Amino acid sequence: MRQFRQGLLLLCLLVQTGIGLSADQAITHVTTTPLGSQIFYPRFSAPATALSLNESRISAEISGRIVSLEVRVGDRIARKEPLAELDCRSNQIRLRQAQAALQATQARVNLAERQFQRSQSLRKAKSISEELYNQREADVATSRADRQAQQASIEEAQLNIERCTLRTPFDAIVLERLASEGEWINPGQAVVRLLDSQQLEISAQIPVDQADSLAGASHIMFEESHGEYPLQLRELLPVIEPRSRNQEARLLFSERLALPGSSGRINWQSAAPHLPADLPVRRGDQIGLFIANAGKAQFVPLPGALEGQPAATELPPETEIIIEGRLGLNDGDPIQIAPIEVAE
Repeated sequence: MRQFRQGLLLLCLLVQTGIGLSADQAITHVTTTPLGSQIFYPRFSAPATALSLNESRISAEISGRIVSLEVRVGDRIARKEPLAELDCRSNQIRLRQAQAALQATQARVNLAERQFQRSQSLRKAKSISEELYNQREADVATSRADRQAQQASIEEAQLNIERCTLRTPFDAIVLERLASEGEWINPGQAVVRLLDSQQLEISAQIPVDQADSLAGASHIMFEESHGEYPLQLRELLPVIEPRSRNQEARLLFSERLALPGSSGRINWQSAAPHLPADLPVRRGDQIGLFIANAGKAQFVPLPGALEGQPAATELPPETEIIIEGRLGLNDGDPIQIAPIEVAE
C-alpha cells in the first residue's frame, strides 16, 4: 500500500513538472522597439521627358509671293513677331477699291434718305401715290444694306492685308523653313515649323505601386544634364499601360524651364512613413506587423503592402513592434519581452 502511494505521488509530480515545462515552451521570448525608430520616407525616381505642347506648321491664309523670310532654323521668336511677308499690293488695291465703293454707296444712302423724307411730307399732304412712297422707302433699305456690304468688303480687305504678314502664335523656336523667298504659296501651304518654347510639360512613366506616393509628394524635381527643375503634378492619367504596368504622369515646371525634349528623371520623396521591406511578415493572404499587446502578439495588417517592398504605415510612432522572434509568431501567441542587450 505504501509503495502504491509513493508511486502515485511520483506520478503527480511528473505530471505537474510536465505541465510547467509545456507552459514555459508556449511563451515566445521577443524583443520590441518603438515603430518610430524604424520608419523612413523612401525616395523614388522615374524616367521623364520635357515635352512642348505645340509643334506647329505655320501656313499662309492667302495666296501670294513671299517677299521676305528672315527667320532661320534655331531662331527664338517672341509671340506675334513676324515670320514672313507676302506681296500685299493686290490686297491694298482691293482695300482702296472697297473704300471708294463705300463712299459711292454712302452718297446713294444720303440721296435715298432725302427722297424718303420728302415722300413723307408729300404723303401727309396726300400728294404722292402709295406705290411711289413704298418705292422710296425700299430705296433707303436697299442703299443701307449696300453700305453694310461695302463695310464688310473693307474689313475683309483689311484682314487680308494683315494676313500678308505671317506671325508666330507663341514664343517659339524655329525648327524648319518649309518655303523660300520668291516662292508663290497658296492658302494652307506651310512656311515654317515652330516649337513652343514656353508651354512645356514633363511626361513620366510611373510604376503603379508608386503612383500614390507621387500624388502625395510635396517636393518633386526633374533632373537632367543641365540641372534640376522644381515640378508640380498636373495629372496622373487614369490609364495603366498593359505591358509596362506604368501610369503616365504629366507635371508642370514651377520655376525655370528645361529645354524642350530634355530627357532625365523625376525624383520625389514619399510623404507617408514607411517600414523597411524585411520587417513585415506574411500571415495567410495578408502582410503586416506583430505588436506587443498585454503579453500577447497581435498581428496588424498593413493595407496595400507588397512582399519584398517597403510598406507604408499609419500606426502611431510609439507603437511597440516585435523585432526578434516575429517570424514564428501567430496572432494571440503569449510573449515575453526580453531586454535588448546594449553592446559596450
